[in-house]
Amino acid sequence: MNIQAEINDWLHGRHDWLQEAATRILKNGNLNTVDFDDLTALCKTEAGQKKTKNRIFPGLTSKSAVTNELRLVSIGDINGIENLAPRKPLVFGSGNLTVIYGNNGSGKSGYTRILKKACGKAHAVDLRPNVFESTPSKCSCTIRFKLGGTTQSQEWETKDEAILELAPVDIFDTECGKFYLGKENEASYIPDSVALFDLLVKACEGVKQRLQTEINNLPSKLPSIPANFAGTDTTKAYLNLKPTQTEADLVALLLWTDADKQALLNLEERLKTDDQAKLAIQKRAQKVQLDAIINKLMAAIGKLSVEACKHVHNLKRSAVDKRTIAVEGAKTVLASASLAGIGSQTWRALWEAARQYSSIEAYQEYDFPFTEDGSKCVLCQQKLEAPVQKRLRDFEGYVKGEIEKAAKVAENARDEVINALPKIPKMDEVDTACQAAGLETDLWLSRLSEAWKAIEQLVEELKSSSENVPAGIFPQNYPWLKDLLSRSKALEEQATQHDADALTFDRAKANKQRDELLAKLWTSQQSEAIKAELRRLNQVEKISEWMSSTNQIAISKQAGIIAEKMITDAYIERFNNELKLLGAKRIKVELVKTRTTKGRAMHGIRLKGLKSNGITPPEVLSEGERRIVELAAFLADVTGKTDDAPFIFDDPISSLDQDFEEKTIDRLIMLSATRQVLIFTHRLSFLGILNDKASPDIVCIRHEPWGTGEPGEVPLFGKNPEGVLKVLRDERLKQAEKVLKQDGSEAYYPLAKGICSDFRILIERIVELVFLADVIQRHRREVHTKNKIGKLAKITSDDCLLVDEFMGKYSCYEHSQSAEAPVDVPPPNDLYDDINKLLTWHGEFKGRA
Repeated sequence: MNIQAEINDWLHGRHDWLQEAATRILKNGNLNTVDFDDLTALCKTEAGQKKTKNRIFPGLTSKSAVTNELRLVSIGDINGIENLAPRKPLVFGSGNLTVIYGNNGSGKSGYTRILKKACGKAHAVDLRPNVFESTPSKCSCTIRFKLGGTTQSQEWETKDEAILELAPVDIFDTECGKFYLGKENEASYIPDSVALFDLLVKACEGVKQRLQTEINNLPSKLPSIPANFAGTDTTKAYLNLKPTQTEADLVALLLWTDADKQALLNLEERLKTDDQAKLAIQKRAQKVQLDAIINKLMAAIGKLSVEACKHVHNLKRSAVDKRTIAVEGAKTVLASASLAGIGSQTWRALWEAARQYSSIEAYQEYDFPFTEDGSKCVLCQQKLEAPVQKRLRDFEGYVKGEIEKAAKVAENARDEVINALPKIPKMDEVDTACQAAGLETDLWLSRLSEAWKAIEQLVEELKSSSENVPAGIFPQNYPWLKDLLSRSKALEEQATQHDADALTFDRAKANKQRDELLAKLWTSQQSEAIKAELRRLNQVEKISEWMSSTNQIAISKQAGIIAEKMITDAYIERFNNELKLLGAKRIKVELVKTRTTKGRAMHGIRLKGLKSNGITPPEVLSEGERRIVELAAFLADVTGKTDDAPFIFDDPISSLDQDFEEKTIDRLIMLSATRQVLIFTHRLSFLGILNDKASPDIVCIRHEPWGTGEPGEVPLFGKNPEGVLKVLRDERLKQAEKVLKQDGSEAYYPLAKGICSDFRILIERIVELVFLADVIQRHRREVHTKNKIGKLAKITSDDCLLVDEFMGKYSCYEHSQSAEAPVDVPPPNDLYDDINKLLTWHGEFKGRA
C-alpha cells in the first residue's frame, strides 16, 4: 500500500466532520474562520459523529511547490531602529552571492535583526530604537524585494506583522544555530501529505476551542448552599449533581412534603423542650381530638354512601306510595264526605288531634269517637245527628284499617332513617376541635367546613320531597382525609418518641436530623435552579462528547508514521551529506527523530556511540565543532524545501578553523548557484578567500557620525587584488590617459598618483594573499599555516626580485616627497606595462605546482 492509500484508509476511520476538514484542507490548502464554524456545526450532529467510508480525498499526492523566484533588493529609509541611520539604502547586489562587509559596530547585526523580524523568523528579537536618543514616533524601514521578476517596495514598521511574501527567506545566525543543536526541532519543509496532519490538528484545536467556548458560556447558576448545611447528605447530593440524573432521582432535593414539614416541627419541638413526658401526653390528647374529628366525619360520610342514599330514597318513595293507596281507599270509604282532602296528612293530623282532645278532655270515659245519643262534635261542639254519627264511625274505621296501618308503618320507617341522618356540627365547634387537635386552623377549618357543608346539603336533599336519587359522598372526594389519618398515626409515633426521649434523648442525632431537613427545605426552594442545572449538565455532557472527537492523539500517531517515511529519513540523509560537504564527517553526531507532537515529527542532534547516557553535544563538542554541526543541521533543514528562497548568513564562520572555513565558503558558493545568498561578515580573510573562489558582489557598511549601517565603497584591502588590477588597467588608467591628452599633465597628475598609490596597496595585498599564501595578514591577528605554509616553497628568487622591484618603485607614492627632488608620476604606457606584468606573474604563480 502506498502512502496516499494509507492516509486515505486512515481518514475513513475518522469521524465524518474530521473527514470534511481533510477534504477542505486538500481542496483549499488551509482552513479559515468559516471552515472552523462549519466544522463545529457538523461535529455537533449525529451525521458528523459517524465514521463513513464513502468520501473521496482528491489531491493526497505530494505536489511540487510552484513558487515565484524571490530576491531581496535593498533595505532603506531606516528610522528609529537601533543605531542604524544610513543615508543610502543597503543594496544587496545583482548576483546570487553578496557579501556585506563591515567592522564591529558597523550595523551588520542590526540589518540581520530587521530581516529576521520582517521575515517572521521564530527566534527574532523585538527591535528597539536607539536608547541614547528620544524615541521616534515611528520605527520603520522600506524593504524592496523581487517576486516573480516584479520589484515590490513595502514600508514596514517594527510593530507590524511579518511580511508574508518574505516568509520563505532562510536566516542563519548564532541564535538559530543554538536552536538546532540544543533543542528539538521540526523540519522546515513539510510535504502536503504530512502537512495535512498538521492542519488536521489545527482543525481539532479550532473546533475544540469553539466547543469549549460554548461550555464556558454555560456557567452554573446554582446558588451557593449555606455553610451551616455543610456535611449533610443533602448538601453532598446538591454539590454532586450528574447529567445522568433525572428529576425523579432528585425527589429528595426537589420536594418538601407536609411529612417533611411535620418532621421538622417535631424535631424542633423535641429539641426545645426539657419535659418529654409532658409532650407525650399533649400529643396523645391531640390525637384523641383528631380521631374524634376523623371518626365523626367518616361516620357522616358512611351514612351518606351511595347505598345509604338509595335506601333513604326508597323509604321515602315507599311512604309516599302507601300513603297514596290509603288516600285512595279513604275516598271510597268516606264517599259521604262533602269536603275534599279526607285522608290527607292534614286531615289525619286534625283527626288525631280530635282523638286526643276527646280522650283527654271531652269524653275521657268513652272510646273515640263518642257517637251515642246526646253526643256532640268535639270540634264544633254541636249535637251529632244520626248521619254525622255514622260518618264519624266510618272515619275511625278508615283510620284503623290495614291500608292506613301500612302507610303509617312506611312513614315511620322513613322518618326513623331520616332522623338518623348526620347532625351538622356548628363551625365554632369545628374550629375548637381543630385547635385542640393541633391542626392549622385556617387550612383545616376551610377543608372541614367545605365537607360538612356538602354533607348538610345532601341531608337536606334527602329530607326534601325531591324525587332525585342523590349520588352520595365518597371518602375519595376528600383526599386530605389521608393526611388526617397520617397525622393521627404520626401523633402516636411522636408520643411514643417523646416517651423514649423521656428516658434517653440523643440531642446530637436530633440536631443532625434537623439540619438535614433544613438543607432539604433549602434545596426544595431552589428546585427551578436545580432543574436548570440538570439541563445545563446535559448540554455540557453532550458538548464534551463532541469534544472527545477532537482528541489529537490518533492524528499525532499517524503523522509520526507518515513523517517517518516522508520527512525523517530524507532529513537525516541531508544532514549526513551536509556534514560531509562541510568537512565535519568525523564529528560523532547524528540526527534522530525524537517524538511526534500534534502531528509534527520532532528531531534532535545526539552524540553517536556514547558510553555514558545523558550527555548532550554542547557538553562535548568544541566551539568550532558546535558551529559546523549547527550549520549542517540548518542546511539539511532548509535545503529540503522545494523552493530556492534567499539565504542569509550572519558571520557564518565564527569560531571555525581554516579547514571548516574553506569548506563553508565552498558550500555557500555551491548554494549561490540556485539561490540568492547574502553573507554578513567582519572577517577580511573570509572576504579574501571568497574573492579568490568566486566573484561575489561586495557591499561595505560603516559607522558614521550620524549612525551605523552606511553603505560605501569597499576598501582595497577588502577586494580581490586581481580584479582591482584589471579595473586599474582597463578603466581608471584609460580615463587618466584621456585626461592627459585633453587637459595636459597637470590634470593627469592626481589621477596617475592615485593609480600608483592603489597599485602599491594591491602589491601588498598580493604579497599577503598570493606570495605568502595568506599565512599572515596585516589586519589579522592569527597566523594560518595549515594547508598553506607549503605553498611558500613555490617562491623563487625571481619572484622576490619582482616584488622588491615593484615595492621600491611605487613606495614613493605612498610617502611624502622631498621638495628638492620630487618624483614624477609614470606615463600611461609604463603604468600599463607594470600592471600587465604583475597580472601575468599573478596568474603564473597561482598556477604553479
